[in-house]
Amino acid sequence: MQKAFLVDSSICLGCNTCAMACKNQYHQDNGIAWRKVREIGGETYREDQNNFLPTVTWYAKAPQAQMPEERYYFSLACNHCENPACVEVCPAGAQTKDPITGIVKHDQELCIGCKGCVLACPFGASKYNERLGKSEKCSMCWERQDEGLLPACVQSCPTGSIALIDIHDPAYANAGTTDPLGIDYAIGSSTKPSTRFVHPSLPAKMHRL
Repeated sequence: MQKAFLVDSSICLGCNTCAMACKNQYHQDNGIAWRKVREIGGETYREDQNNFLPTVTWYAKAPQAQMPEERYYFSLACNHCENPACVEVCPAGAQTKDPITGIVKHDQELCIGCKGCVLACPFGASKYNERLGKSEKCSMCWERQDEGLLPACVQSCPTGSIALIDIHDPAYANAGTTDPLGIDYAIGSSTKPSTRFVHPSLPAKMHRL
């Protein structure tokens, strides 16, 4: 099993409810967000610390989308990779991959604040908390899942544009693609990110006022 997020940009409203639900669930410090909604299309995309490619390894970037007059959105968080770099580099065992669910968990009690995971992640998922001197990231709300609940972001989405799937389930074999459009993203990463994306599409007819 490899649990994953399925992010459907074709129905995402860009309302940020998923990001707010994550914030409300875990109360991250100011300046730290485990999930962010990225707006692409209508204006120049603004890079920040939640969207960078590390310099330790070269990664190809996703092509910029050619939809200059339309806006669309991708909700991004930890990709819970099949071969997570954060787990490989963590010297303290704070980053682990659940052998049953495939969820990449972070134990802040064990974290020594070396920033190895922050530097190694191709997608900028791990954040460094200056106040605590430790790293942190999305753990797919595994505690909620253990109680039979959905991740906060999935449960809160008003359009169902974020779903929880198992990419090894044949039913989801063709569910989306591994890469979003229009943002800096590590294409073909050896970490094998599990998140799947449904790309936006223009309507057959558009009426301008």
